[in-house]
Amino acid sequence: MNLNGQTDKRRVYVTEEMLQKFFNIFKGAVSEFASDKGLPYLLVYNLAHGRIKSVSAKDYKKIFGEEPPYQETQRVDGKYFRGMVRLWLFLNGDTTQKDIYRELYQGKKHSKIDDRIFTGRTKTVNIRLEQTLEQKFLDRGLARPEIEKWIEELYQNDDEKRVPYQKAKPVVDYLKEVLNISPKRILNQSPSRYESGQLRTVSMKKHKYILNLRKKAEKALRSASKFEIENLREQICGKREGMTLFSEIEDQLEFLWKYRGNNSRKYLGRSITNYKKSKLLRIAPWRAQKIRNDCDELIREKPEIQLLSLPKFHMRLRMSEFVSVLKSLLIMRMIEDESRTYERLILAPSCGDMEVYRKRKHISMDDTASALGMHKKAFDMMVATHSDIFRRVARYDGRWHLPMLYVKELKEKQGFSIVKEKYELLAKGDKYSLRSGGGEAQRAHSSDTQSSRTMMAKNYQDVQGPAYYLMNCEPALAKGNSTNLQTIVLTL
Repeated sequence: MNLNGQTDKRRVYVTEEMLQKFFNIFKGAVSEFASDKGLPYLLVYNLAHGRIKSVSAKDYKKIFGEEPPYQETQRVDGKYFRGMVRLWLFLNGDTTQKDIYRELYQGKKHSKIDDRIFTGRTKTVNIRLEQTLEQKFLDRGLARPEIEKWIEELYQNDDEKRVPYQKAKPVVDYLKEVLNISPKRILNQSPSRYESGQLRTVSMKKHKYILNLRKKAEKALRSASKFEIENLREQICGKREGMTLFSEIEDQLEFLWKYRGNNSRKYLGRSITNYKKSKLLRIAPWRAQKIRNDCDELIREKPEIQLLSLPKFHMRLRMSEFVSVLKSLLIMRMIEDESRTYERLILAPSCGDMEVYRKRKHISMDDTASALGMHKKAFDMMVATHSDIFRRVARYDGRWHLPMLYVKELKEKQGFSIVKEKYELLAKGDKYSLRSGGGEAQRAHSSDTQSSRTMMAKNYQDVQGPAYYLMNCEPALAKGNSTNLQTIVLTL
């Protein structure tokens, strides 16, 4: 201890004179000397082999039996250094911490950097590092007061984008309880650093990530599915490659036992008890595949089994096939419907007052197809078929634009996906086929295309006259020119 009763935390740098003095008193084996002096074995061993550059003041007293000599400070508080690092990275966006580290330690090969000097895990840094980095700013005409001022402003801006840890703590505790995971997995930091006050805030990005995890956890709990909860845990903690969660196939094992009498040991190679108690969580993928294959075989053997009795995986598969067939039939009916009543109901603007749309931002027709997730040709066919609706909401200033509000409404309407699918199929021409009634669908498509052309011809003749239609519309339709089709249909 020093005169103030505090522990002397100084580091004494090893010099040539100090090493010579050490070898004068060092006798016998390393273990004997370490035992006599009450020192760690590795400390004496590394000192004897010249592998360390400094020792603590306490160890110096044990070795030489005297107070350490006065030395000029070679380490300084790392706060200013870390501030300069952050400022340099901010001013030079293409530079990384690794670049700075390698520049500070030139001549040394590093497979990876020691980031403790950047994170603050080491409170002090070598004064040479501070001076070297400071010189980079001085060379650009900045004095130390200016550097410190800029660092302070940078930290102030960062504080505005950070969230107090106490605001995030209840959510972290909730996730810990519900998902049974360590807060360290969520924060990427030891929670003790926050509890002790060493860290007081989390980044806005981290806070949003935590809130998003809470939403996912609440959704998993509402589903009452063990698999959903464990799957979320794997997303946070990392997934074990080449393994399948037991909870994913648990209901399939119960299904095989109920309808075929197959014992779970046959598939797991062991008792199911430890899996039920969550002592074991995963199985080999080949075992999971064997279970799924046997379930498929059982379903084929016993088609009388009700849909709701199937395991969730197979139920979703059958439901998907069923919905796909219904969707195909609905699209076929829409193709055959000359009046297009359902389509017009979906495509009609939700608001009757067009001023509401005209005041909002607009998007060009060329970009609307991508915004709606449609191919260009499919979108152009939809516009051509319902040109009166699109003319009503569109704006023309040399190019056609649609209100962003209207585009957003279309994307959110439940029936729009069916309308979109219809025109995607029509855009493929004669190449598409539905699951059933392919010939009828193609004939319906041909009829629909012909009626669309008739309707378009009437629109163009009413607006521009027969000559304009014959000169512009017919060639465009004959060539299937989607670029001109849009302009022709909407031109007033």
